[in-house]
Amino acid sequence: MLIEGLAGRFMQRVAGNLVATLTGNTSLRVAQTEGEGDEMTRAGLRIHMSATGATGVAPVQAIPSTAAQWMIYNPIGNTTTAFLDVVGMVDLSGTMGSGLCVYACICPPAFLPSTVPTISAANVKLMNANPASQKQSNLIVVSAQTLQNAAVGNWAPIAFGVAKDGVVAVPPVGFAPAEQRDLRGKYCVPPGCGLALACLAPTGTSPTYGPYATWREYIADME
Repeated sequence: MLIEGLAGRFMQRVAGNLVATLTGNTSLRVAQTEGEGDEMTRAGLRIHMSATGATGVAPVQAIPSTAAQWMIYNPIGNTTTAFLDVVGMVDLSGTMGSGLCVYACICPPAFLPSTVPTISAANVKLMNANPASQKQSNLIVVSAQTLQNAAVGNWAPIAFGVAKDGVVAVPPVGFAPAEQRDLRGKYCVPPGCGLALACLAPTGTSPTYGPYATWREYIADME
């Protein structure tokens, strides 16, 4: 087997035609130079969502079926799909108990509420990770949604509380979220679908929780 290669100076901007080579399996050869996530952020396709300024929702102590505390919804008329990278919840008020876990329910159209939301809850913010970009997200984030046809078995843990030495301490408000930063697109929200969230935690002293998330949003060929 003969292997040929070209070495050259790294250039940020190149004029004219570019030459790319393929592997024996016709895959594009890639040498990573930029940091992971740089290009999606540069292109204005990365969105940060925060409900930390919204009215929080009290946790539950059992896995739900149709009662979604929060839902990320992609309107049916939207053209882009959201690929999630980070999901979490944080205590917004009260004193949380020891430990928390966020469950998620993937919502196809059949699971959505009978009346789908048209606007996000007050003070939920969707921000482009690139402050110079003019692109905006059309996704909607709301609380207290009643799903249709969902069952307990459709929910699964997605984010977990921060523990130290096997014990989850009781932190002040705004600390020790339950979070998952290793999704890397393993969950997605296509148009006309949603992702429901629920926070399972001890009752504590009237705690309420709000979600935050990061996703990449672009037109995709969904099968």
